[in-house]
Amino acid sequence: MDTRIVAKLAEIMTQHQLTELEIAQEDFSVRLCRGGADGLGEDYALQKSKAAAAAIEEPTPIINTIYVTAPMPGTFYSANAPESAPFIKEGDDVSLGKVVCIVEAMKVMNEVKAEVAGKVSKILVKNGTPVEFGQPLFELITP
Repeated sequence: MDTRIVAKLAEIMTQHQLTELEIAQEDFSVRLCRGGADGLGEDYALQKSKAAAAAIEEPTPIINTIYVTAPMPGTFYSANAPESAPFIKEGDDVSLGKVVCIVEAMKVMNEVKAEVAGKVSKILVKNGTPVEFGQPLFELITP
């Protein structure tokens, strides 16, 4: 890890009076915290524990969060009929191209399909509610 990056992040924290900063990218993640009640004051501390050392030796897989968004304004439906089961539920695995919901616009039922494969971590919209273009509908976690 380049210590200049950590120093620059610490400088940004000081400039903006942040108490915590976390950055995660494809092959890099860092979390900085400024002390308070634990007696660290304004100093930054890098604490190394056995767990942190193990995490360095065995990198954890990076999880990407992808949002399925509304392709148009309309009404969100989680199933193709009121008595039908929803297309997906939280915790379901979704494959590329799977229909995840319907957005009704001007009495036309438009199927919304997953653009990536992943696991549904959150459903962000309730059945029958209006949605706007680009509004997040689902949160998917991809490996």
